[in-house]
Amino acid sequence: MTEPLQYRLPWQSTSVYPGAHPGRMVGAGQLFNRHEPLIASPDPRRIDLRASVLDPFGGYRVRVFLQQSTVNVYLIADLSASMGSGNKPGILQKLLLDLADAVAGYGDKLGFIGCAQNIEPRWRLNAGRQHQAVIQIAQQLQTHQFNGQATSLIQASTHLPQQRSLVFLVSDCHYPLPQLEAILRTLQTHDVVPLVPGDLQHYLRLPPWGMVTFKDMENRTTRTLLMRPALKQKIIAAHRQRQRELTHCFRAFGMEPLFIEDAYSSQQINQYFRQRAA
Repeated sequence: MTEPLQYRLPWQSTSVYPGAHPGRMVGAGQLFNRHEPLIASPDPRRIDLRASVLDPFGGYRVRVFLQQSTVNVYLIADLSASMGSGNKPGILQKLLLDLADAVAGYGDKLGFIGCAQNIEPRWRLNAGRQHQAVIQIAQQLQTHQFNGQATSLIQASTHLPQQRSLVFLVSDCHYPLPQLEAILRTLQTHDVVPLVPGDLQHYLRLPPWGMVTFKDMENRTTRTLLMRPALKQKIIAAHRQRQRELTHCFRAFGMEPLFIEDAYSSQQINQYFRQRAA
């Protein structure tokens, strides 16, 4: 049975709107913040008799609580040619739809930024409660011809609000590590969840013997190799080494990546957030 996607925040939202996440605004909540004089917070229902007795000035003291607040959620998608291979488009589309349902359940707002050579208006949706608009983007992704490089990823942060947001970054990271570092540097003020669709299953299905042609989806170059068991293991080892390098890069910015090598499921995302909160 598929469980609904759930996300948890290890930080407090600064939004003034009541929601489902820990917030910094004083209001109707259950998280105690401080005591204040009754004249500053005129709510007799929250009078603390013990604190009032201990008040050296003999005044009434009331409990002040922090309200739960909303948060903006964004999905930044790599729309380069390499993201069009295998099950990557399906992962991107399913994640977007699952996020739309989750955000609606929490009362949050969802935005989308699709990055190819440029950030086109059709791939940009400001955070809001526009469920039908999200569905339309998911449908467009289903028929989209992925091509080129995602050079506009470096510009994605300019379309995010200044307020700290939860950002899902979906990219296979088929570009140099210095470029990834530059992208992550622009996103440091937000809570970034890197989701990296992988190619391991493709490499595992390579034949042990035979002629195999590899094509670089982004620069359209091809290379034909005589596949043999030792070379296949070398390719798989290189892929795993690349994952270790990406993990080190993300962790340097305080982000823990989630590699999706097989079919996507909301359980993977939920487990990720449970581990992050532990």
